[in-house]
Amino acid sequence: MNLTLNQTILYLNAMSKTILGLDLGTSSIGWALVKESDNTDSTSEIIKLGVRVNPLTIDEETNFEKGRPISTNAERTLKRGARRNLQRFKLRRKNLIRILIDSGILNEDTPLTEIGKNTTHQTLWLRAQAAHDKVKLEDFAKVLLSINKKRGYKSSRKCISP
Repeated sequence: MNLTLNQTILYLNAMSKTILGLDLGTSSIGWALVKESDNTDSTSEIIKLGVRVNPLTIDEETNFEKGRPISTNAERTLKRGARRNLQRFKLRRKNLIRILIDSGILNEDTPLTEIGKNTTHQTLWLRAQAAHDKVKLEDFAKVLLSINKKRGYKSSRKCISP
């Protein structure tokens, strides 16, 4: 049944009940205009229906053609994960420094960065030496800071306390 807009409005006014159904998808919107019958003898009918598809961006289309199923939110999720990892790293380092200062191993003036040439190798050498021999507390703090720099995990799960 092909109706113009004016005919559709007149037709809808004569009906007792019309329903506009919407289907909101992630990349499209579907709609249908339905006339619901008043009694059980007559049947309901679809007056008009349609769909509006939001086209893919050029990047999404290229990824789709290459078979990469990455969504638009995946990139945001990766960046959010990187921000969280950076914040966790900073928090671990801040907590370790606070503990080392509170316990008297370090003071406020102790340089926390590796200064000079070959300092990374020196720190790794100190780490290997600390596994077998006794080292100064300041060197031990450097070893702990180097371990903390690349290691450490704090769960983000919410645990139920007993």
